[in-house]
Amino acid sequence: MGALVATGYFMIAVKLVELVAVLMILTGRFLPLGLILLALVSVHILLFHTFMDKAGLGMAIFIVVMQLFLAWAYRDSFSGVLQANAKPTGQS
Repeated sequence: MGALVATGYFMIAVKLVELVAVLMILTGRFLPLGLILLALVSVHILLFHTFMDKAGLGMAIFIVVMQLFLAWAYRDSFSGVLQANAKPTGQS
């Protein structure tokens, strides 16, 4: 991880993705996509605090639970993403 941070652009890219995802969620436009993008970050936060720094574990669990709540509330929006054998439009 230290090598990625040392490149100088990695953390900027991560924070940019987080910012765009949060704006998607707050504005309600492309909210399911924002939840998918933030799921990656949330799982990383949870794993970091589970294995490396127990001090923030409570907040990490809270973040994941809140995101799971939103994912459940918008579960119908994920139906296309969760298809095992998705086909392009116009294909049977």
